[in-house]
Amino acid sequence: MAYTPQIEFYKKRQFGDKLNMTFVFLRENAWPYLRAQLLISGPILLLSNILMSQLSFGMFNFGEQGFSPDIIIDMFSLYGLVLISAVVTSAVLPAVAYGYMRAYEHKAPIEIRLPDVTENLLSRMFNLLVFNVLTAIVVVIGMFLFFIPGVYLMIVLSLGSAIIVFEDNNPIDAFGRAFKLIKDKWWSTLGLLFVTGIIGYVISGLFSLPRTLLVFGDALTSVQESGDLSSLDESNFGSNPLSILFSVLETFGAILTYSISFLALAFQYFNLVERRESRGLMSRIEQMDDAGTTEDEETY
Repeated sequence: MAYTPQIEFYKKRQFGDKLNMTFVFLRENAWPYLRAQLLISGPILLLSNILMSQLSFGMFNFGEQGFSPDIIIDMFSLYGLVLISAVVTSAVLPAVAYGYMRAYEHKAPIEIRLPDVTENLLSRMFNLLVFNVLTAIVVVIGMFLFFIPGVYLMIVLSLGSAIIVFEDNNPIDAFGRAFKLIKDKWWSTLGLLFVTGIIGYVISGLFSLPRTLLVFGDALTSVQESGDLSSLDESNFGSNPLSILFSVLETFGAILTYSISFLALAFQYFNLVERRESRGLMSRIEQMDDAGTTEDEETY
C-alpha cells in the first residue's frame, strides 16, 4: 500500500492556514526533522555563531586599539569567513528543510533517515549557492535604485529555494518561475515573511539570552576587577565551557528560527502552485481514476 502523507502539500490555503500548517508540520516531524538539521546544518551554524562572536569582540578591540595593519587584515579575514559561512548556511538550511519535505511525501516521519534527506543534496546546494549569490547581487542593485525595487525583488526571490529543490530547477529558471508564481500574491508573501520573522526573532532571542547574559556578566566582572575597559582585551569569553554550551543552544534556536521561515515559504509555494496549476487537484483525480480502475478489474 502506498504511503499517504498526513499533510497535503499542494493545496490552496489562506494566510492563517499556511502559518498553522508550518507549526503542524514541525510538531508532527519534530525529532526526525530537527535531527537532520542538527546533524547537517548544525556544525555550520555553530561555526557561524563562533565567527560572529569573534567578529564582535574584534570590532570592540579595533575601537580600543585604533588603526593597525595587522588588526585591519585580521578583521577583513574574519569578516570574509563570516560572509562565506552565511552564504553556505543560506544554502544548506533550505536544502535540508525541503529535502526532508520531499522525503516526507513518500515516507512516514519515523521511517525518514539521513540518506533520504541528503539525496542529491550536493547538486541542490550548488544551485542554491549560485541562486543566493545572484539574488544578493540583484537585490543590492535594487536597493540602490530607491530601495523599493530591492525589497520587491527580495520578496519575489524568497521562493527561489523552494522552486529549485521541489522542481529541480536551475538558478536561472528559478528566477523566472518565482516571478510567475508570485504574481498578485506579493503582499501575502511579504506578510508571511514578516510574521514568521517576528516569531523567529522572539525564539532566537530566547535561545541566545543565556549566552548574552553570560558574556555580559564576564565582561562586567572583568571591568570591575581591573577598573578599566582594556581588561576586556585579555578576556577569552569563548573558552568558557558554559559559553560553548550556550552556543550549541543558540545554534538549536537558529535552526528552529530559520526552519519556521523556510517551511512557511514552502507552504506558500505549494499554495501558489496549486492556485496556478491545480497540481494537487490533478493528483487527487488521478488517484481516484487509479482506484476506480482497480475496482473494475475482474478477479478470478
